[in-house]
Amino acid sequence: MSRHAAARSSPTYRRAVRDIQGNPGQLQAYNSARHCAVLAGPGSGKTKTLTLKIAKLLIDNIPALRGLACITYNTECERELKARLELLGIVESASVYIGTLHGFCLNRIIAPYAALGGQVLPAPLRVALRSEQEVAFAHAVEAVISPDVPPSQWRQQADLYRRTHLNRSAPEWHSDEQLADLVAQYEQNLRRQGMIDFDDMVLLGLQLVEEHPWVRRALRAKFPAIVIDEYQDLGAPLHRIVMNLCFRGGCRLFAVGDPDQSIYGFAGAQPDLLRRLSDSPRVERVVLPFNYRSGSTIVAASEIALGEERGYEARGETEGTVDFHERPEGLRDQADFVCRELIPGALERLPGLRLGDIAVLYLDKYDGDIISQSAQDYRYRTIRLDSGGPYARTALTGWLEECAAWCAGGWRTGQPRLSGVISRWASILKLRPTSDRRASEQKVRLMQFLLRHRDPGLRLHAWLRGFEQACLQGFLDQPTLRDERDAFHRLIAAAEPGSALADWSVSTFGGQRGSPDHLNLITLHSAKGLEFRVVIMMGMDQGRMPHWNAGDIAKREQRRLFYVGVSRAKDEVHMTYSGFTENRYGRRFNRGPSEFLVEVRNRLQP
Repeated sequence: MSRHAAARSSPTYRRAVRDIQGNPGQLQAYNSARHCAVLAGPGSGKTKTLTLKIAKLLIDNIPALRGLACITYNTECERELKARLELLGIVESASVYIGTLHGFCLNRIIAPYAALGGQVLPAPLRVALRSEQEVAFAHAVEAVISPDVPPSQWRQQADLYRRTHLNRSAPEWHSDEQLADLVAQYEQNLRRQGMIDFDDMVLLGLQLVEEHPWVRRALRAKFPAIVIDEYQDLGAPLHRIVMNLCFRGGCRLFAVGDPDQSIYGFAGAQPDLLRRLSDSPRVERVVLPFNYRSGSTIVAASEIALGEERGYEARGETEGTVDFHERPEGLRDQADFVCRELIPGALERLPGLRLGDIAVLYLDKYDGDIISQSAQDYRYRTIRLDSGGPYARTALTGWLEECAAWCAGGWRTGQPRLSGVISRWASILKLRPTSDRRASEQKVRLMQFLLRHRDPGLRLHAWLRGFEQACLQGFLDQPTLRDERDAFHRLIAAAEPGSALADWSVSTFGGQRGSPDHLNLITLHSAKGLEFRVVIMMGMDQGRMPHWNAGDIAKREQRRLFYVGVSRAKDEVHMTYSGFTENRYGRRFNRGPSEFLVEVRNRLQP
C-alpha cells in the first residue's frame, strides 16, 4: 500500500475530488491512465488539476517505496505547489521530488550518477554565483571576441544558443562558430575554477539521461511518474529529458501548461514543444476551457489581447470591467494617477476589496522604481516582485518569509502550517530524513526558535541574526547552496540600520508572501500564475508594448505577455498610457497608445 494512502480520507482531498465532478476536462485529466498533456487556459484550475493528479498517482498508482518527480519553472511555483500539496497530505520526501528543473538535474541525476556516467566534474561541486559567472563570461568574450566589446552585448545570445543547440557533435552546433567558441570558452573558464552554472545543471543532466540507458532505468525505478508544471516555459532541454525518460525510459508523463502564456523566449522557451507533445498519438490531450477567475468582459478582452479565439467560457462571479486612462505627462504622471485615483476608487467601489487584492503590473524594474516611489509618496505599503526589489527572492528567502509569517500570527491561524515550514526547511538545506540524528536536533532548534520569537513587532535584522545563529550555521556552507548563502547575507545587509529594510519588522517581512494590506508591484513577467481582483497595467504605450524594434517573433511573445497581464484580473482591468515614449537622451516619440490596447478598446467599445 502507498504510504500516501491516508491522504485519500483527507476531507480536503475528498472535497476537491467532488468539486471537479462537474468539470469534464479536470475529471478526464484526473482519471487519465496514460501519458497526458493538459492545455490549461488562465483561471482554468490548472494547479488544482495538477495537485489532485499528483495525489491520485501517489495514493492509487505508485507503490510505497517509489514516488514521482514534479518539475516546475521557478521557486515561486515550487512554493505554491508544495503548499497546495501539503493541504492534500502530500509532502516532499526522498521518493517525492517537488522543485525546479535545475534542482532535479543537480540533486537527482548529476549528484548520484555523474561519476558513474563518466562525467569529470569538480569535487566538491560548486555552483557559480552570478558575479562569478559574469567574470568567467567577460574573460571568454575577451579571448574569443575582443577585449573592447562589452560582455553584456553577447550574454543573452550566448545563453540562448547554449540552450537551443543541445548536441555539441551535431552540425547545428557549428551554425555560428563564434557563439559556439564563446560558449565553450565560458564553460572552460568555469571548470578551471571548479564550478558549474545553472545551465550546466540541465545540460549535464540531459547528457546522462540521453547517453545511458541504465540512468533512465534507475530514474524510472525511483520515479515511475514525471509531472511537469508550466511545460511551455521549460524549453528544449526539458523536452529532451522528457522524451528520454518517458518515451524511451518508460516513466509516465503528466504535463500541464498553456502555450499562449509562453513569455520566456529570451530564456529558450519554445511553446510549440507543448503543442507538439499534446498532438502526439501516444499522449492523451485534455483541454480546460472554463475560466473560473475572470468576468466575461475580461475573458473577452484577454482573447482580443491574444489575437486568437480559444473559446474560453467565463465562469467568474461578475461581468468585470476593462478601462483605459490617458495620462499625458508620462510614466510618473501615470504612477501618481494610479495611486491618487485608481487605487482609492477601486477600494471604495468594490465591496470587501483589500490593498493586497490589487496589483500594478509594469515592464521592468525601472518602471518599478517609478511606481514604488509614488506608492511611498501616497503611504501605501508594498510588495515588489522585480529585480529592483530590496532582496533576491530565492527558495531560502521565500521560506524565511514563511517563518516570519508564522511568527507574526500564522501560529494562530495555521497559515502557513508549521509542519510545512519544517518540511520545506529540510528540503532547502538538504537534510536527511528525520531518523538522522543531526536533522532531528536541528528540527528541535528550529521549532524552539520559532516558538520563542512569536512577536510581529520584532525588528527584522535582529530576528534574522538570531535565526542564523540558531538554525542556519554550517548548513549554508554547502557548495551547492552558495547562491542561497549569498542571498541570505544580502538580505541581512539590507535589514541593517540605515539600509533599505532597516524599519522592517517580522510582520512586514512575513507580509511579503502575500499580505492583504500591501499593494502588489509586479513586472508582467513575474505576474504569470498569479491572480488579483484588480489589475492596473502601467506604461501601455506604443514603442514600449510592443517594443519599437520588435520583430515578428518578439512581437508575438509581447502580445502573449500583454495577454498574461489582462488575464490576471477577476473584477477590473485598468490600462494607463501617455501616448509617447522617451529614449535615454530625452527625445520624445509620439507613437500613441499600444496597438494591443487600441485593439482591445476598439473591439470592446465599438
